[in-house]
Amino acid sequence: MARALVIGAGAIGRGFLPWTFDNLDFDIFDTSKELCEGIEQQGGYHSFMSKNGELLERKFLPGRCTSNLSDLRLQEYDLAFVAVGPRNCYNLPLALSQLKCPVFSVENDPKSVEIISKAVESNNVYFGIPDVIASSTASPENLQRDKFALHTENGLLYLEEHPSISKKLRKYLPSISWVSKDEMKREWDAKLFLHNTPHCVAAYLGYLSKVNFLHEGFENVFIKHVVEGVIEELVLALKRNTNHNHIFLEGYAEKELGRFSDSFLYDPISRVAREPLRKLSSGGRLTGALTMCLLAGVNPINLNTGITSALNYLDPKDRDYESMLQVDKFGIANFLKYYLNISPKTIESKYIVSSFEDTKSFIRKGLQWN
Repeated sequence: MARALVIGAGAIGRGFLPWTFDNLDFDIFDTSKELCEGIEQQGGYHSFMSKNGELLERKFLPGRCTSNLSDLRLQEYDLAFVAVGPRNCYNLPLALSQLKCPVFSVENDPKSVEIISKAVESNNVYFGIPDVIASSTASPENLQRDKFALHTENGLLYLEEHPSISKKLRKYLPSISWVSKDEMKREWDAKLFLHNTPHCVAAYLGYLSKVNFLHEGFENVFIKHVVEGVIEELVLALKRNTNHNHIFLEGYAEKELGRFSDSFLYDPISRVAREPLRKLSSGGRLTGALTMCLLAGVNPINLNTGITSALNYLDPKDRDYESMLQVDKFGIANFLKYYLNISPKTIESKYIVSSFEDTKSFIRKGLQWN
C-alpha cells in the first residue's frame, strides 16, 4: 500500500482529495492544532459527497492528522498534495524539503508550482487541477453529527504527467486523470474561466443579496441571469482566443450552472468570495477574463457586473477587508492602480472606471440591496 501526505486540511485537502485515494493510506498535516487534535481524538471525520442527486457519506481515517511535522516520517511518502490556499504557499514549512516524493499543487494557480518548489526546495513539484466544488463546511444536521464534516461534489482530479511518476504509483490512483501539459492547459483554461470566474461572480452577487450559501443566491433570477451571461461571454472569448475544441468548451460550460446551484453542497459565500484582491488583480480570474474578452471583441457586460460586485465586497472577516474599504476613499481609478496594479492607461481600467457607477446602480436595482 502506498502512502500520501495531504498538506492542508481544508475543503480540498480534507473534503475532496480522500475520495480519490482508492488504494492509498494518507496522513494530514495542517497548522491548526485544534483541528488536528479534534480529528485524532474522535478517530477520523466525515465527508459527504453530492452525486447524482444523492448525498453519499464516508468516514475517513487518516493514519495521522497533526500540526507537528516531527510526528511524520516525511522521507517515506510516495506522493504529497499541497492544498493550503495560493497565498499560504509562500509560508510552507522548510521541513517539507525532506519529502523525496512527487508533490502536487492542487491550488487554483499554476504559478503555485514555482512558489512551492522554492518554499520546499524541490524540483519534484507538479500541477494538479481538482475540478470540483468542495465546501468548507457541512449542513447543520451533519455538523451536529461531526463538527469536522465537510461537503463536496463528485469532482475529477487531473494530475500532470511526468516521467518521474511511476506506473506503480499510478495504479494506486485509478480514479485520477493523468494528462499531458497541453491537455492540462486546456483543462486549466476551462476551470479558470468557465468555472472559477462565474463561481466567484455568483458569490459576490450572493453577498450583495445577503445570502450565506451559493445555492441560495440562485433563487434570485437576476443572479442566475448574470452568471449565465458571464459563461456565454467567456465561452465565446475562449473560442476566439484559443484552439480548444469548441464542443469541449460548450460541454464544460453547460454543466456549470447545475454545479453552482447544488443545494447539497452548502458552499459558503465567504469561502468562494474570499480574498477579492487576488481575484481582481491584473491577470486574475476576473480582470484576466476581462482582458481576454476585450481582445476577442466580446462585450463583457455581465462580467463587468461581476467585477463591480467584487469591488463592493466588504466582509469584515475577510483578510482583504481593510484594503477593500479604500475603493470609496481612493476612487476606483486609483484603487485599480495602487491595489490591483492595473494602470489607468490600460483599456481594462478605462472600461471599469467608465461604467463603475452605472453598473453599481444596475446591480443595486437588480438585487434591491440598500
